[in-house]
Amino acid sequence: MTMNTIERPKRAPVPRATDTTLTRDYYVSQEIFEREIDKVFFKQWTFAGHVSQIPNVGDYFLHTFAGESLIIVRESAETVRAHFNVCRHRGSQLTKAGNGNVKLFVCPYHQWSYELNGGLRRAPMMPDGECIDYDKLALNPAAAEVWAGMIFVNLSPNPEQTLIEALGEPPAGLLKLEPENIKEICRDQLVMQGNWKTLLENYLECYHCAGSHPELGIAFDIQSSYDQTATWGGACFLGGEPVRKGLVTVSMTGDLVSKPLGRHSEDATLPLEVAEGLGLLPVLTRVLFHVDHAIIHVMNPLSVSEVQWTTIWYVRKDAVEGVDYETDRVVEVWRATNSEDKELCERNYKGVLSRTFVPGPLNPRAEGAVRPVLDHYLQMME
Repeated sequence: MTMNTIERPKRAPVPRATDTTLTRDYYVSQEIFEREIDKVFFKQWTFAGHVSQIPNVGDYFLHTFAGESLIIVRESAETVRAHFNVCRHRGSQLTKAGNGNVKLFVCPYHQWSYELNGGLRRAPMMPDGECIDYDKLALNPAAAEVWAGMIFVNLSPNPEQTLIEALGEPPAGLLKLEPENIKEICRDQLVMQGNWKTLLENYLECYHCAGSHPELGIAFDIQSSYDQTATWGGACFLGGEPVRKGLVTVSMTGDLVSKPLGRHSEDATLPLEVAEGLGLLPVLTRVLFHVDHAIIHVMNPLSVSEVQWTTIWYVRKDAVEGVDYETDRVVEVWRATNSEDKELCERNYKGVLSRTFVPGPLNPRAEGAVRPVLDHYLQMME
């Protein structure tokens, strides 16, 4: 008598795990952190704000990154500038106000005044040409570019690559969302007790997501994310976070939490699984656009053992709270996810602090982006 046997499908082979994260020193060494300031933090692009914050000439806001205070100001309808918030006389900060509108920036210490473009306008009792050369005493600039309505800065005044050279033109899918026509509705800031690369590595993989992020897993396609993150590396990448098949947006139900963005408000049938965005590396900026709202995450290293993680939520600029959206519904997925990640990263960093820590093998598929991004970081550190 012969027995019928059922052939089980063969499991795809798993690549040999050979990559690891970095050695312990990279997460705990003050000397390495000081090198990162010059080699990494002053060399890369990062998100600073949105054009909706400075609609008029003379509007400004302050932005802090890597211990530096920057003034982001609208000089004209076409030009946004970034100046270090440091008077060229004795170093006083020009302003402490988080935002405002000015015709000139006037130092409160000795009343040196500066044009919106950073040029020195007047130094009391120190005539131009006779006493000092005004053209040599402009505010120190940082690079600033507007890309799809978002303002990005580079602490270097002359970066090796402009943002438009790095990213290219905004893709058609993002432009249909009209990212310039959105407004901020909420901003959360968390300070995590850990090295910034611990948080970076956490975001670069979703190996932990199924067991740690129940809220995110409702509408976020975890399995598809493995293939997506495998393409991440270098200084930047384009693309959003994948939405589960058949769902409209990332929310606790997969349904809309605000009115559709941009030209999608004209769609007879809303498209499913809209996911646009970008990432800047290695100090992470992550921009996520869905059909009805946007989320921007920004990392700011504070010290070798502290990092600030800011999350900003946006809806279309004419959306009305209580009518078109409820803030709590817009923010609930990522607010919960950030809280969970904070606990995960802080616990992970406590283990890394152990003198016995040696990095183990990374999952070749689920953690495929981690090592390429760390290799980019190491190249910057050379």
